[in-house]
Amino acid sequence: MRIHFTLDDLARTRLAAAPSPLAATSFSLFRLVYGPCPARLDLWRRTVTASLPAYPLFGLLVTAGPHHPVPRFLRPHAGLRTLEEELARLAATPMQAFRTDLEYVARHRQLPDWADDLADGNPGTTARITASVRAYHQVAVAPYWRSLTAHFHADRAYRTRQLRDGGIGRLLDSLHPRMNWRPPVLEIDLATGDDFDYHLGGRGLVLAPGTFASYIPCDPDEEQPTLYYQVAGGPAGPAAAGGGHNPLAVLLGHSRAAVLEVIADGVSTGQLARRAGLSSASASEHATVLRRAGLVATQRSGRTSRHSLTALGSELLLHAAESGLAAEGS
Repeated sequence: MRIHFTLDDLARTRLAAAPSPLAATSFSLFRLVYGPCPARLDLWRRTVTASLPAYPLFGLLVTAGPHHPVPRFLRPHAGLRTLEEELARLAATPMQAFRTDLEYVARHRQLPDWADDLADGNPGTTARITASVRAYHQVAVAPYWRSLTAHFHADRAYRTRQLRDGGIGRLLDSLHPRMNWRPPVLEIDLATGDDFDYHLGGRGLVLAPGTFASYIPCDPDEEQPTLYYQVAGGPAGPAAAGGGHNPLAVLLGHSRAAVLEVIADGVSTGQLARRAGLSSASASEHATVLRRAGLVATQRSGRTSRHSLTALGSELLLHAAESGLAAEGS
């Protein structure tokens, strides 16, 4: 496959600002069904397979074939903070957008009969889809979200440095071993052996790191296509995040490690206190210590302080998640 860039496309190409819980949920099911899972995902696969009560209804829109398009409304290019926010956005999708999206997918594969109700804006069908996504997410993604977020932010920090030091060419040429930048074309060696050209036409490209699967844009009508590329890390579960194997807790202490993990989502001091189960004063104190260590950045607007990870903080959280996963599987 060849993705063709114009100068406008290069100017508009950007890194995804935040991970999408909904896209991660969709691609995790895709990986679970089509595998084979690499070693870094094997513990996740075994755990989820053992815990999954039934095949999720929304999977009929995602996993009809290993090389078929996934509906856009199940892989949003602009991630929101929580799955509930993204499901609310999905439920509010205009009927025409649903219809256009599903018509494109239907040109490539057969859809279930109830997809017509979804395309017609049937609220009952939409509610069943969102409930199915929610139930699967609770088993397959929610327990691992902190480590998935850590992988996302660490990769984003690395790509930002690439962009700063080597420009867009270095960034595009290093996304994946199967991807090569031959200006003005990004060549992708597809496992299917397919050979076709995709012209961005001035829309630019969103580059989004993902843990579970790569996804190459193919819909010519997409407002701004998103290229999901796989990163090397795997999802670490609750035992790795908070148990005795957590190397981050050994280094920082359990409370401060928990604070750093919460800050990976980008939070205010009040949100940090609530999610970490601390007083506001204690949350602020921990954030200050982490900021002085170069792990956290704080931006103030009026009386509100918002905390986020620095590149160093992201990489520390990433390596801790990987070490914890290895310990949990040993």
